[in-house]
Amino acid sequence: MNEIDTDTCLLAEPTQTNVASVEPRVISAAVVGGTGYAGAELVTILERHRGVDLVASWSSKFTLDALDHSRPEVVFLATPNEVSADLVPAMLDRGIRVIDLSGAFRLHESALYPHWYGFAHSRPELLQEAVYGLTEWCNGELKTARLVANPGCYPTSILLALRPLTFILDRDQAVICDSKSGVSGAGKKADLDWSFAEVAGNFKAYGVGTHRHEPEIRQGLRLGQRAPLVFVPHLLPTVRGILSTMHVAFAHTVTDAEIASLFTEAYAKAPFVKVLPAGKLPQLKSVVNTPKAEIGWQLLHGGKRAVIVSVIDNLLKGAASQAVQNFNRMYGWAETEGLQ
Repeated sequence: MNEIDTDTCLLAEPTQTNVASVEPRVISAAVVGGTGYAGAELVTILERHRGVDLVASWSSKFTLDALDHSRPEVVFLATPNEVSADLVPAMLDRGIRVIDLSGAFRLHESALYPHWYGFAHSRPELLQEAVYGLTEWCNGELKTARLVANPGCYPTSILLALRPLTFILDRDQAVICDSKSGVSGAGKKADLDWSFAEVAGNFKAYGVGTHRHEPEIRQGLRLGQRAPLVFVPHLLPTVRGILSTMHVAFAHTVTDAEIASLFTEAYAKAPFVKVLPAGKLPQLKSVVNTPKAEIGWQLLHGGKRAVIVSVIDNLLKGAASQAVQNFNRMYGWAETEGLQ
């Protein structure tokens, strides 16, 4: 068997939403990158959130001097990876808490950044401090976090579906993750491959073996460096939504009742995760434009293998609404605040 990596946040069992008897205070917040797809969704949510005073929203072309005027207590970064890597240390030095939607602080090992992200990480000590904000799998560490690394959209869809099954997976057999995303996952950029003429009526795989979410998925499933993982992202001819189909083998023969029990234990008190009955698989239309995830499964080969399917909205549960879930946990608001 291959090694199992451990991590405080990722090992934590989900906890129920805490609703304080006295309403928490209102927090001054700002968004950097508010003109992007995920950033715009984030601004919309924060504007209706009872616990947020949205004092500023900037594009990614932002200077730190702007903070001295608006003085937010927390900043949401919906910025490119290298921009976040530069901005986060300066914000933390100013005593500002940060929820970063980029990948700049998701990986624990700085040595992975040159290969997967194309830059050397200048603050590796912050990689150890950052809380990986897969909300349903975090405990009280969000309350004291200075820096939250919001998960990627593909990893969110995959980890929510496979984390409850982590300890029954056969780690000598490949975990195969076949994921499809709407084109908004690429963000706003002028690129022929992502243009309407190329996407409409088309369907293709991309980034096989090179996609930067692969080490994040491996880290989140605690696969170590030797357990086999295959991650194949695809581009759907739709605007938004992710459907991930995962093929897994088990260390022992399992039943539908065992799988259902593991999912129930994990998500019974998770307001935005719906687990479907055995044999019923989710569809994108159930979650698009919502902060929800749906998960279903079908056992194969007498319970030795399974196909697990999950669906999320890549801009919401895969980005903006998950960031707000993390904010709610950090500041004591109900996890659903601003999201229903």
